[in-house]
Formats: sequence, structure tokens, C-alpha cells
Amino acid sequence: MDSRHAIGAPQQHQGLLTVWNRLYKMGSLYLDLSLKRNESGAFLVGQVISAAQKPAAWRVTLHAPGYSRSSPINEYGNFRIQIPGKGGLELELTLENETFWVPGLDV
Repeated sequence: MDSRHAIGAPQQHQGLLTVWNRLYKMGSLYLDLSLKRNESGAFLVGQVISAAQKPAAWRVTLHAPGYSRSSPINEYGNFRIQIPGKGGLELELTLENETFWVPGLDV
């Protein structure tokens, strides 16, 4: 499931600031992902929603041309990761032995 084309996304707030919220289904998990902006730049805020307890090995990595930044996922399934700027972004979600990709993030 991918909510990229849902009515109302992306949203325009305060003129030039674009934000969006998306929900992805990955196997038995859901990824709730949002693009946020503030005075220090843009960042992705996410939560992995699962019926099982979150293992310590969960990790998220944001990939862009010439850029890669990783962040752990906390015990509640939450993460926050800074975005380097506009461009072709992909999110890699590593959950123990499985890896999921979210390509083509609009920033």
C-alpha cells in the first residue's frame, strides 16, 4: 500500500513550505512517514508500526546522490532524519533480516 497519490498530499502551508504524510505497508508492518520543515531545514519523521516488539537492530537510512545518513529506530518504532536538500531521495528500512525501500521521495 502506498498513499503517495492520495487526495490532499502534498499539502501547502504558509506559502512555500510543502509537507506531506504517507502510509506504506511492508509485509506485516506499516511505515507512517511525514515530511516536516522548520527554520533549520527539512526532515523525515517516521514510525514503524508492528504488532511484534521492536528489536534493537531496526535502522533507517536516507540515500541521496552523494549523501547517505542513518538513524536508529527507537523502542517505540520512531525515527527522525535530516534531509540534505532537494533531489532524488530513497529511504532504506532495515528490520532484522528484511530490507524495504521507499524510492522517489518528493522533497
